[in-house]
Amino acid sequence: MATWRLSVRRVLFGAGLALTAIELSMFGIADAGGALTLSGRISGVIFLVAALTEIAAIIAFRDQLGPRPAKHSSLLILTGVLISLIMNLTLLALQLDSRSYTHLLWVWIVLFPWSCWALWQIHRSGVWGILPRTKSLAVGAVATSLLAVANFTYAQIYQPYNSPALVTATAEFGKVITLKEGGAAAISLRLRVKNTGKVGVYILGSLYHVAGEKASFSNHQRTLQDWKEVLDGGERELSLYTRRGARDMVAQGEFIGAGAVLEPGVEIVTERVIRFPSDSRYDVIGIDGEVVFLRKDRGTIVFFEKSPKGDLPLPFDAYDVIVGYKARIYQSTAVLEFTRAPQYARVWWVTEKKVAKSARSALLANVAPEGENPAPQLLSEQLRRVEDRYGLGSSFIGVADKSLKELMDQKRS
Repeated sequence: MATWRLSVRRVLFGAGLALTAIELSMFGIADAGGALTLSGRISGVIFLVAALTEIAAIIAFRDQLGPRPAKHSSLLILTGVLISLIMNLTLLALQLDSRSYTHLLWVWIVLFPWSCWALWQIHRSGVWGILPRTKSLAVGAVATSLLAVANFTYAQIYQPYNSPALVTATAEFGKVITLKEGGAAAISLRLRVKNTGKVGVYILGSLYHVAGEKASFSNHQRTLQDWKEVLDGGERELSLYTRRGARDMVAQGEFIGAGAVLEPGVEIVTERVIRFPSDSRYDVIGIDGEVVFLRKDRGTIVFFEKSPKGDLPLPFDAYDVIVGYKARIYQSTAVLEFTRAPQYARVWWVTEKKVAKSARSALLANVAPEGENPAPQLLSEQLRRVEDRYGLGSSFIGVADKSLKELMDQKRS
C-alpha cells in the first residue's frame, strides 16, 4: 500500500511540473512575439525562461528518483515548485480581479493547490538540511517569478495611468458661396482630429452637427419673467434683446470611419461641403461634434460588424438607430487574454424620433461582455472599471457659432 501511495505522489508531482511548463510556455511564446508593448514582450521572454526552468525541474525530478541523484537536483525541483506557486497565485488573483470566467480558470485552481502540496512534500523530505545556503538560494529561486510579476504590474497598471490617451477635435468654417443653380448656398467645413498624447487610439465613432438658427430681435428689453421662461425651457443662455429660435439640423454625419487608427502625433483632416437654401435667412451657423475612441495599447480590434437594434440599451428605446457597430477586443497580452472574458466595444449612431429638421443625432458607446449591454447611466461599478481599463473616452468639438453674414462677407475680402 505504501508503494502504491508513493507512486501516486510521484505521478502527481511530475504531472504538476509538466502542466506548469506547458502553461508558462504558452504565455511566453504568445507574448514574446505578439504582445502590444515592449514590457509585455519582456514578460513573454521571462515566461519562457520560467518554462525552461520547469523543464529543468522535471529532468531533476526524474534524476532524483534514480539511485545516484545529482547534487543540485533538489534545488531545481524546489525552484520549479516555487515558480509554479507564485505564477499560479498571480494568475488566480488576476482572474478574480477581472470578475469574469474563462475555461483556464480551472488550470489556476488546480495548479495553485498543487504547488502548495508539492512545497509541503519537499519540506517533509528534509530538503532544507541538504541544500547549501538555503536562504540565498530560495531568494534566487523566486527572482524570475517576481521579475515577471513586477514587469507585468508595471505594464498593465502603472503605464496606462501614467500615459493617458489625449485626442483633440476641432472644426472651422470656410467661405459661404451662393450657387447660381437652385438658389442654394454652400459652406465648406474642415474637421480636424489629432492624437496629442503618447498612446495610439482606435476611433470607434465620430459625429458632427451643423445647425442654422434664426434669432428674433426686438428693440424692447426682455424682462426677468422672460428669462425665467427661457431657463425653465432648458436654455442656459440669456439675451436682453434677442430670443433664440429653434435650430435646424442643416447637416450631421460621420467624418472618421469606425476602426480608424490614430497614432501619437497623427492628425486626420476631413473636409465637407454643406448646402442649404440661400434664402433661408439664418442668422447664425453653428457646428459641434464628438469623437469616441479606445486605447490601442490595451487591446486589439480586428474588424467591426453591424450591431442589431436589439443590442441597443433599453432606456434608449425612444431613439431610432441609424447604425450600430461592435468589435471584439483582443487583449494586449496572452496573460490577460486567458484571465478575462471576451469584451466587446459597441457604438451606435442614434437620432431622436422627431421631424428631420429638429432631430439631433448622438453617439452611444460602451465596453462590456457579450450579452451585457447596460445604458450609460445604469453602468455598474464593475463595468465602469472595464471601460476605464480599455481607455474608452471621447473628445468633443466645442460649439462654434458664426454669423452667416460674416462668413458670406469673406468671399468679398
